[in-house]
Amino acid sequence: MEHTQDVELILMSLTKEKRELLDKVGEIDKVIKRLKYGNLNLRLSKGNKNNADANDNDQIQQPQAFPMKADLKVQAIKVFDILGVASKLRDVQEKYKELTGVNHNLRETLRNLNKHDILKLLQPKGTIRGLYWVKAEWLEDDGRRLKEQHKFEGFDLLFTDDMIEFK
Repeated sequence: MEHTQDVELILMSLTKEKRELLDKVGEIDKVIKRLKYGNLNLRLSKGNKNNADANDNDQIQQPQAFPMKADLKVQAIKVFDILGVASKLRDVQEKYKELTGVNHNLRETLRNLNKHDILKLLQPKGTIRGLYWVKAEWLEDDGRRLKEQHKFEGFDLLFTDDMIEFK
């Protein structure tokens, strides 16, 4: 089949239109991802005063946003910030899945953070198995005691400071 000049012109026009539509779809995909991961501020408020308030609210909410595109280690640390208390691996994984929708085993990530002294493992003295993960910054008295605000309900009933250690 021979292509006449008219057919070539139509093909070029359709190809150009296709590229433009694909670019629009790409932009829509970007907006969808930004909305899904909480990286988009819609600024729906009206008026100058409200916009200033919205900017203040954005600054307040920004630290609370979960870093969806960050490294797994950063995400794991953020999960601990959100939980705020000593937690079992299962609890950390459940919260991570709730936030991301991804069912990922975080054991090796937590171990790696432990190796770099970012996380510590609470374990009863004389045992080799840890029970709860805590952030190193939650410890006081040279890493021997967990601060009160980071103890879960019933922690003091289960443990005393002299029967646990953080490794």
